Amino acid sequence: MKTIKRLSILFFAVLAGINTNAQEKKAVQVSFIYPVGTAGSNSEDYTNHFSFNIIGGFNGGVNGFELGSVANINKGNVNGGQISGVCNVTSGNSKGGIISGVCNITLGDSKGLFISGVTNLTKNQSEGVEISGVANVSGSHKGLQLSTINFVKDYLSGSQIGVVNYAKKGKGLQFGVVNVCSADDDVFPIGIFSVVKNGYYAFEVSTNELFITSLSYKMGKEEFYSIFRAGIGEHNNKSVFSTGFGFGSIVPIKGNHKLNMELICDALHYDWKWGDNKLNLLNQFNLSYQYQITKHFAIKAGPSLKTFVTNQKENGEFVDVIKIPHTLFEHTGEKYRVAGWIGFNVGIAFSL
Repeated sequence: MKTIKRLSILFFAVLAGINTNAQEKKAVQVSFIYPVGTAGSNSEDYTNHFSFNIIGGFNGGVNGFELGSVANINKGNVNGGQISGVCNVTSGNSKGGIISGVCNITLGDSKGLFISGVTNLTKNQSEGVEISGVANVSGSHKGLQLSTINFVKDYLSGSQIGVVNYAKKGKGLQFGVVNVCSADDDVFPIGIFSVVKNGYYAFEVSTNELFITSLSYKMGKEEFYSIFRAGIGEHNNKSVFSTGFGFGSIVPIKGNHKLNMELICDALHYDWKWGDNKLNLLNQFNLSYQYQITKHFAIKAGPSLKTFVTNQKENGEFVDVIKIPHTLFEHTGEKYRVAGWIGFNVGIAFSL
């Protein structure tokens, strides 16, 4: 990585000190490594239709196709196809299909399909599809970014799919483990952790027909947020502890009246037993009326459609882990028992 960083600094230093407008056009150039090639030390003065760099080349631009085993460096624009084993560096604009083993760097605007093993970096605006193994970084982006880390400094218009997604402002979709955006734009984050500037963050205390108390933490936007929660109840004089995760949405109706929809999956731990390879899953869809008493305080209540799946047995028989009040359907197989019913959910929410 240190070698790559040093090469990048060298590339930028060279590119920063030259005119970015290629003066003449050539059909083909072949170079071993700059300045050893058909155009010699004047290679930066030519835009080539076809460019072949046995190790690395430094040329004025490309309007066609360029291939390099290590590096392709151009002081002007690149239009067409470009493939390198390590990096493609363009001081002007890049347009077309750009592929590298490590990185694609564009100091102007980029448009098209960009694929790299490590990173795609566009200083200004990128448009199209960016795919990389580690990071896509752009000033602004229109289209799709697919990588471990997707970073848009200014405005996103499109989608980001990765482990970590960041967009200062924009319109589109973020899908990942961690999403960072603003509540003032139209970015729709879907993930486990949605960190939204001026977004929706709330604690909720609730109860239902199964659990005495459940505590939930919610983060994201009111339109779509993540839910982390834990609850405690009792059955057959034994404690039942739950840990769960889900998603929710708050839809304004009128004034302080809102509709709250949540889909949650809870793992139940019977008699405080953890890691015993027993499956006890409580899945629920809560549809609640929510009344916003103040800006930071709301109450909610409504029906809850629940399904429970268990494989916990004692002496060959299924254990009643929870007390189900009634059932809409129930099925007992050799390995699993499944039951469904309609219950209720009542809660108090404190938003930050």
